[in-house]
Amino acid sequence: MKGLKMTIAKHTINTILDTLGENDFVNVIAYTDYVRYVEPCFRGTLVQADLDNREVRPLSASRRLKELRRCLSTNGQGSMCNQAIMLITDGAMEDFESVFEEFNWPERRVRVFTYLIGREMTFAQNTKWIACNNKGYYTHISTLADVQENVMEYLHVLSRPMVINHDHDIIWTEAYMDTLFTTKAQSLLLMTSVAMPVFSKKKETLSHGILLGVVGSDVPLMEVMKLAPRYMLGAHGYAFLINNNGYILAHPDLRPLYKDGKKLKPKPNYNSVDLSEVEWEDTEEMLRTAMVKGETGSLSLNIRASVDKGIVFKEKLEKEMLRLNLGRVWRRYAVQKMHTINYYTVVQQGR
Repeated sequence: MKGLKMTIAKHTINTILDTLGENDFVNVIAYTDYVRYVEPCFRGTLVQADLDNREVRPLSASRRLKELRRCLSTNGQGSMCNQAIMLITDGAMEDFESVFEEFNWPERRVRVFTYLIGREMTFAQNTKWIACNNKGYYTHISTLADVQENVMEYLHVLSRPMVINHDHDIIWTEAYMDTLFTTKAQSLLLMTSVAMPVFSKKKETLSHGILLGVVGSDVPLMEVMKLAPRYMLGAHGYAFLINNNGYILAHPDLRPLYKDGKKLKPKPNYNSVDLSEVEWEDTEEMLRTAMVKGETGSLSLNIRASVDKGIVFKEKLEKEMLRLNLGRVWRRYAVQKMHTINYYTVVQQGR
């Protein structure tokens, strides 16, 4: 695949990746006469489709059926809810029936969506057969203008079971900065959004999974933090909030803004700070693992803590605090689940 076809294929993959979020897992595999992982570091596995992982790869044309199916078969990869292969190609010379018979039939747990790139329709029948026999969807993309509309078709196919079963996920977003207008002034605050899809429930269109829109609301995180039970904090305790992927939503050590002259601006990657970066567990990440798995209750463990140690002066007499590692500190954590995917934890520091 070369020239305009390659450009369309890259744009198609980028558009597909843009539809994924932190709860999805993905990999990109290119093939011509041999199989090649576009990002060698991700070889043989699926990685979280967060912003950092989506941007790290110099995207290429398509995916190898057999290799990616092996990745999807690996235990413990992803949420195991919807599994799909997106095959971006300029034509399939055969239907690979033996491959699907060995790896995907008869259960057909992995859907295969095929995207035929370019105006040439010589091998369209095989490409269509692959999608139709693996509970997927066939799409023909002949120009760059066709990409956005045609890529979105796979979402309707995946949403149909949810519509029929009335199983609509409520989504809480990662933390982000937004301006909150008050009666006197405006200020940048950490926010989160809660949203869910709205599908048509008419009997004649129920099986089509027609998406009518999305309903949602923006919530300041300081309002969410008010739900933490303050009676559990103690003299040296504090509360913090993470999402289901282990990223910090609110924490006393999270400082998402910096001064640029007289203005406050968000720091780069302020909303992808992992819990392990602020709560330094001594050995294994017991706390983070428990919270991501949705476990509740209390646990005690040693944490590596830091403390302010004096003031040093840089050039232009700017002040900077030095933080020194003091070693192990015993802390007790009480973890509680909040709403559908977000958690808050209350920390009680011991002696």
